[in-house]
Amino acid sequence: MAIGQPQQSTTEEETRDTILEVRNARVQFGMSRGQAWVLNDVDLDIYREEILAVVGESGSGKSMFASALLDAVEDPGVLSGDVTYYPEDTGTVSSDEIETFDASGSNSVDVLDLTTSELDRLRWEEISMVFQGAMNSFNPTMKILHHFHETIRAHNAVMEERMEHVRDLFDSLHLDFERVMKSYPHELSGGMKQRALIALALVLEPDVLVMDEPTAALDLLMQRSIISMLRNLRDEFGLTIVFITHDLSLVAGLADRIGVMYAFEFIEVGKPASLLKDAAHPYTRALLRSLPSLTSDLDEMKPIAGSRPDPVNIPTGCSYHPRCPIADDRCEIEDPELVDVDDGDGDHQAACFYTDQARAELEYTLHSESMEDM
Repeated sequence: MAIGQPQQSTTEEETRDTILEVRNARVQFGMSRGQAWVLNDVDLDIYREEILAVVGESGSGKSMFASALLDAVEDPGVLSGDVTYYPEDTGTVSSDEIETFDASGSNSVDVLDLTTSELDRLRWEEISMVFQGAMNSFNPTMKILHHFHETIRAHNAVMEERMEHVRDLFDSLHLDFERVMKSYPHELSGGMKQRALIALALVLEPDVLVMDEPTAALDLLMQRSIISMLRNLRDEFGLTIVFITHDLSLVAGLADRIGVMYAFEFIEVGKPASLLKDAAHPYTRALLRSLPSLTSDLDEMKPIAGSRPDPVNIPTGCSYHPRCPIADDRCEIEDPELVDVDDGDGDHQAACFYTDQARAELEYTLHSESMEDM
């Protein structure tokens, strides 16, 4: 079931505009013991200028979802389904440029139908990505300035215009332009390299920035600092940001929506205030209960029983039922769809037959200040 539709109203004053539409996205890898499904019939609408956080355990499919948005799944993985990108305004580019994406001239792009050269353009000029482990992405033999020049030349962009934009980005990211540009990567701290890489990803002013665990190797203070900067970048440059992470507390104050993944699909999606304070899916509630805290008692934190599913042998019915304390025979047979949860905000879905029971029986306490203050 799709999570939202294009032009779906959220309030009387506001209409949301879809920038990326994912339908029936599946990724499979052939293995000696069978087909491994690492993305399983995912449907999702991502809205223009929102910050969507995608969270879940390691191996839940988060990074594969990020790669699917850019048709960047590496061989031998096979991506199928539909990923549609909606540029904001085709009037700002020539008809020839539009036709390199879509010969019909319509204001949409079928990402999975693009040629290699068209994908190269899309991935930098429309949708850009900061990959996991990105602090090692710079060439250690090149100064930071050369990375920017190389990218700008590769896309035949106007050097002076792009570098002026980079100065604006550096200001927003609290980077000293002259110092960073003349440095080699090893001469910068981890936080500086990460911020410089964010600026590099935005050098051609894409509409969408996809970030895969961008703060995983940074200390807590720098993580919080970059989170604050991302929010400012979204507001200043009109970005849509997809933020992949395993840390729910990190994105509690950043995201407009949070999507929780389990077994290679979304099992709950909603605004932070409703999803974190009153999660509807048993897995999300278990995930929240397992979060460590300096202020909570040890008996309040419980690890999730069992282990994550094998991608070659995903359970039938609800994929979480082998680990779920309230699962019954129906859960073993039927696969629940994402449906609206009645919590008053109209933007909260969960894939569970027993959301009321989960809320009543599976307790948890929020201990992170960023969550409690929402």
